[in-house]
Amino acid sequence: MEPNKSQHTPKYPVLTIDKALEVMEILAEEGYQEGMGVSELSSKLDIGKSTVHRILDTLAARNYLEQDHDTKKYRLGWRLFEIGNVIPQQRNLYNFDIGILQNLCNQYQETVNLGVRVDDSVVTISKVTAKASLVANLQIGAREPLHATAMGKALISDMTREEVIGILGEGPYSSFTSFTITDIDKLMEELRKIRKQGFSMDDEEVAPGLTCIAMPVRNFDNEIVAAISVSGASIRQTYSKIDQIKVGLKEATDKLSYFLGWEGIVPDVSETK
Repeated sequence: MEPNKSQHTPKYPVLTIDKALEVMEILAEEGYQEGMGVSELSSKLDIGKSTVHRILDTLAARNYLEQDHDTKKYRLGWRLFEIGNVIPQQRNLYNFDIGILQNLCNQYQETVNLGVRVDDSVVTISKVTAKASLVANLQIGAREPLHATAMGKALISDMTREEVIGILGEGPYSSFTSFTITDIDKLMEELRKIRKQGFSMDDEEVAPGLTCIAMPVRNFDNEIVAAISVSGASIRQTYSKIDQIKVGLKEATDKLSYFLGWEGIVPDVSETK
């Protein structure tokens, strides 16, 4: 499934609108530099030139397309840019469907957090707690260290060594338990592992008795902008349960990433980091 393609098939499609949208898609994919003329678009769409001309004229009148006065070719207009710019404002980390987190919490009866990076910390901006869950009382707005938490490590998992050092320094980093990673070399090794497996773990690294698993959330530029974690008492986090949580967590992070415009492609990050 291509996440940026609708799976909905209209019962009563308006063919003219469908062709108009196809015109804009073709111009975006093939005619974004010099534009395309009526004849070329007619061939691409397999419809008559007169129909194509009417579609182009209508779209140009609304500034969705513009015509070059010299070449007579059409290209996308600024109105599309104006409308497209509204999408990130409507789809952000502060107006998403909280049900994404709630469903994850209900499914595994553990605390679910959504966090973002602020300087050298991860800040929890949304949280859903299971009634039966007994975990550290981390409140919304609380800061935790990037290097010692599952969300924190997920947030910096795409970064180069230089970028990590620019944020955290060269170490040694603060130790919270005997399991905390405090060395830059070990941290970079951990980040390579996270990129390869697609998730991060905090197994009592920041608090005794607390285990957390997290995955990154990406935006339309394929950038990691947040992370979702599932955390609970270590005694409950068996290998079997962790495997189950990974499935639900992947679904949740994908849903939120798609909401933010992610196209479902994880960038190829060099292992030389």
